[in-house]
Amino acid sequence: MNIEALDRAAVIEAVTAEVMKQLEQLAEGKSVAAAQKQAVLLTAEPMPELENKLKPYYEVRYYDETLRDCDVLIIPSICIQLLAHLANGISAGPRERFVLMMLLKGRKVIALEEGLLYRKYKSTAPVLLYKMYDEFAGKLSNCGIRIANEAGWLAACLDEDRAANMQAVHHASSAEITDEAEVLKRKVITEAEVKKHRLRNGTEIIIDRHSIITPLAQDYLRMQQMQVRRR
Repeated sequence: MNIEALDRAAVIEAVTAEVMKQLEQLAEGKSVAAAQKQAVLLTAEPMPELENKLKPYYEVRYYDETLRDCDVLIIPSICIQLLAHLANGISAGPRERFVLMMLLKGRKVIALEEGLLYRKYKSTAPVLLYKMYDEFAGKLSNCGIRIANEAGWLAACLDEDRAANMQAVHHASSAEITDEAEVLKRKVITEAEVKKHRLRNGTEIIIDRHSIITPLAQDYLRMQQMQVRRR
């Protein structure tokens, strides 16, 4: 092999090595970027339990007024002021503005069901006032805020495939008790009945095969990603 051929082979080898190096760096960069998805907790109070559950999947930050974007926004607690403002699309302050902007951008916004503070006063509140706040909570779902309970909020935060896998595990583990699950046998299933059932039974509802689901109830089932089974 002459010197020219050796030089050509060396150049090819060097170029190949450089291309492979850049491809590896690109792959590593994509992995880092994927790991850098950001979850924001809309609270000033430290919440290590939520943090620890999110950290394998997201970079976790607490909300402050300098933030402009995130991949997932979690609202651990909703006072009656925040509830009323969000339900009516009112940007009364930085918090509300950030939540509404995330919704407009199509980001995932998850509210913890246990954090709906008005529900603590169900036994003492005037019926119509409590009903009004209940309707506000329903509006949150309609405008894109997913209300999830303690068992399901993480699945709601994750990508669709991960959430589906977690739901499959949940359904598999609960398969043995589905035969004993409550069956709604009313002729007409309303939104209010579906909401009550969800608090007791989670993400699946079983109804009589002849029952009719009202349009509002169907919207609520779709927004909460509840599965409907007829028996």
